[in-house]
Amino acid sequence: MKKLYFCALLLPLLAGCAFMSVSYIEPTEHDLKIAENPLSEIRFEIGTFRNLSGSDRRFLYQEKNGQMVSDDYNRWLLTPDLMMERSLHSALSPSTMRQGGRDGTFARISGTIYRFDFDRQRRMAVLFIDYNVRVFVDRKPIKSESLNVKIEEPINGNTSDAATAAMSVCMDKSVAAVRQMLINVKDAK
Repeated sequence: MKKLYFCALLLPLLAGCAFMSVSYIEPTEHDLKIAENPLSEIRFEIGTFRNLSGSDRRFLYQEKNGQMVSDDYNRWLLTPDLMMERSLHSALSPSTMRQGGRDGTFARISGTIYRFDFDRQRRMAVLFIDYNVRVFVDRKPIKSESLNVKIEEPINGNTSDAATAAMSVCMDKSVAAVRQMLINVKDAK
């Protein structure tokens, strides 16, 4: 009888060990790929971006009925706001072309990210950003322009790399829109 009682106590412990022996899966980190298209004729700086998307470093998927699910195994290298700032810097202003000082005319780009996720049902990468460009002459603000960018790009494949590629296209199109906005602001002086 004591042996049976002892086995009954050991059984839950052994079952717990079996469930805990699941192998650990290392999360995969992804980064956006943005094409460089320098904008050397316009002096500008990148301000701060607010991230109101609900997305952090983990991939965020929108399911049916607006339910949002995060992916613990696929994540971004940086948060969306930091990726946005870095993407604008690297695409529009490579380090070899950056100039210091705020005298003369320059623009400051900032914004708010509202969506940075994947629509699982429609198989789309979704990026919604409001940009604000303030133009300064000799450190005095002279005008402000806003741009609302909403981009959806199909995900071609069933892998996290395919999702990353679709979001990279979204970000690339968004940066191109900001580039054009800066050119328009410069020409409208």
